[in-house]
Amino acid sequence: MSATIAIISISVVIAAVYLLTNFAFPTVEPLVYYHYCSPPKYFPGSSSRSNVDSLLNMFVNSASIYTYNNLTVNGNYGLHQCRGDLSSSECVSCVTQAVSLLQSDSFGESGCALQLEGCLVKYDNVMFFGVADTTAMVMSCGKPAGYKYKSDELTQAKVLVDKVVANSGTSYRVERSGEAQAVAQCTGDLSATDCQDCLMEAIQRLKLQPFCGTSTWGDVYLAKCYVGYSSSGSIGEGN
Repeated sequence: MSATIAIISISVVIAAVYLLTNFAFPTVEPLVYYHYCSPPKYFPGSSSRSNVDSLLNMFVNSASIYTYNNLTVNGNYGLHQCRGDLSSSECVSCVTQAVSLLQSDSFGESGCALQLEGCLVKYDNVMFFGVADTTAMVMSCGKPAGYKYKSDELTQAKVLVDKVVANSGTSYRVERSGEAQAVAQCTGDLSATDCQDCLMEAIQRLKLQPFCGTSTWGDVYLAKCYVGYSSSGSIGEGN
């Protein structure tokens, strides 16, 4: 083998390794629904920041045992909660991602709330456990249903929203019918009454959204609960 061919072969191998390393397994970014933090910031190396760090790390360990838990570290209060249908391993993965994001993006604030697709992580230096809070965090609706959309599926989804909220007794609730479903969940620190009040507020906000009336899906996240619906009854591209 000539020196030129050998150099080309080595270059091809190096390029292949580079491509496999950098492109074969792309990093999947978690879906962030909302990320809110409040001042003041804690200085690096301070005891306050160390307490928050300890609290966040405790969430990761706790998530392997509990889908919901609240913890306190020296005047810092926090909770984590996973969506009710997640497995233990999925819950740990979600909480780990949330903690990592909080530590890298906003670490140092005295209070933060981060809602990913599958879990919520929240902490503050003011005790909030058991305190009702219907602050609107985020509301969103999908594209309007087109003329080829099965309108009965959308109607059924809206019926399920009312049903899932009325179905009191558990913090995580889901109702399905055909290709339509509705989901609701409260944080585990709320009483049954406060949970129901929060969900009723959420559903009213969802119904008042001007673009949600004909949307194929909709979500509303309040500080302590959320309600969402979806319908996949499309039989073609909507207009």
